[in-house]
Amino acid sequence: MKTYEEWSKIFASQDLYQFNLYESGVLWLKIKSLIRNEILDFMQQRLEFKLTSKTQAQKFKEIYNLVLDNKITQQQIDFVLSQYNKDEIKALEKDFGFIESELYKMDYFAWGGDSSNSLDKQIVSFVKEIYKYDDILCKLDNDIAQNVKNYTLSSWYNNWTTILTEHIFKSHPKVISAVGKIKSVDFFIQNIPIDLKITYFPKEFLKAQRKMRGLQNELTLLKNIAKIHSFAFDKECKEDIIKYQITQQILDSDDDLAISKFDELKRQNTEIIQSTMANKHTLIKWLYENQGEMRFGSENRIFIVLIDLDDFTQAWKLKRNFKLIKPKILDYLDSFDRTKFLKNIVEFEFNQKQYKTLADIIFVIK
Repeated sequence: MKTYEEWSKIFASQDLYQFNLYESGVLWLKIKSLIRNEILDFMQQRLEFKLTSKTQAQKFKEIYNLVLDNKITQQQIDFVLSQYNKDEIKALEKDFGFIESELYKMDYFAWGGDSSNSLDKQIVSFVKEIYKYDDILCKLDNDIAQNVKNYTLSSWYNNWTTILTEHIFKSHPKVISAVGKIKSVDFFIQNIPIDLKITYFPKEFLKAQRKMRGLQNELTLLKNIAKIHSFAFDKECKEDIIKYQITQQILDSDDDLAISKFDELKRQNTEIIQSTMANKHTLIKWLYENQGEMRFGSENRIFIVLIDLDDFTQAWKLKRNFKLIKPKILDYLDSFDRTKFLKNIVEFEFNQKQYKTLADIIFVIK
């Protein structure tokens, strides 16, 4: 078995595929998720022993070595994680319906900030470019105030939809929660460490797939429909807003020709989605290679990909549609096969470095 220090170095180097190859690697991750004072206290009470180390890192190493020396069993570690998770599940179960109903109060989803969704960068640009006091006050009262509101609401929505989705996984008997919420692992499914990612069918991936098939760019096609059929839109707006403006006008119109053109666009996109579902590896590799640098990770992942076939920009609403999401997750977990999942190997490149991982996708389509 590898030592505590060896696993620490492997974890820090993002060579996370190694953790799938050794029981001691999964054990190290499970113990890492226990290293919070309240969880350690819970563990010591349940297992009736006392740690002698002082710092968190020392306690981590002490528990790992106790398991290696057979003074604590891996089954006992699983028992502590499961029991602590039961208390968390019980507390959230009571509020699940209420939180879900609160999420339905969101009537729009817009990140505050500039084109890269960076609120802090936009504020810095105002500070550096505006030298008049009254002008910066005006920005504070209008642009910045609205962007802060948008950013806060969108973050709140994403946080609670994620918590409720994770709750569905963690309530399943095949799943053990990484209760301490460690980086790179949300839970373990049949002893496989998993990071959950909830996302949308990527518009850049769709663009690339349309181009590869010789199909017209989606935005260009919609603009052409708008021009021919006299649908107005704001040319200065972001791409998603323009798409939404035109799409809603087409759907609300009684123009059979415009609707037939939109139906053809929808059919093309549906074919691309069906092809992607049949070959998930292509999209999984793209998602790893096109993740943001600040949030880069090479851990095992299950992606939940949300798709609204009528309007891709409205897929954000599906995050709170647990009547649609929950059955998909439960079907996936009920049929989960550890041996099959271990064959879902993905090799990808990021910043000129090669990585290897395990991953799968659950598609949720409306």
